[in-house]
Amino acid sequence: MRHIQRQRTLEMVVLSMLALIVLPLAAFAEKEAKTYPEQGKIVGMGTSGHTVSSGGGMVTNGTGNVNMSSREVYTHVYKVQTDTKVYELDCGKKPAFHSTGAECGGDKKFEVGDVIHFREEKGWAYVTITRNGHPDEQKLRILNEELRTDTKSTDKP
Repeated sequence: MRHIQRQRTLEMVVLSMLALIVLPLAAFAEKEAKTYPEQGKIVGMGTSGHTVSSGGGMVTNGTGNVNMSSREVYTHVYKVQTDTKVYELDCGKKPAFHSTGAECGGDKKFEVGDVIHFREEKGWAYVTITRNGHPDEQKLRILNEELRTDTKSTDKP
């Protein structure tokens, strides 16, 4: 009788362990692959200024008031034109020690004329890139999104 109880307990432990392994794998397998339905051409590049704190130093401004010291830093901004819209995308890579952050693009940095594929989600553009030779995505903030006024143009991205 004890032998049967031990065997059932062992069976239950094995089944529980299998369930812990198989169920998360099944949930992972059901996850939909990300798609990048938007395609656009980079038609312009620039920088966008941001004021950041310089590490907590205090500065008096001559009137006796104390302010946190701050400095201006810049991130790269890309103007992307699709068939129907024009986007202004901020790379968002703020510099640690310099005045301008790194460029976006993974192994190959973005340049004017490049065609990019991306998806929009909650004010962000997720762009497909290659990083260290592997497919990846990069998140850029959508600063502005406008309908194209010249959609009859023959210059398609």
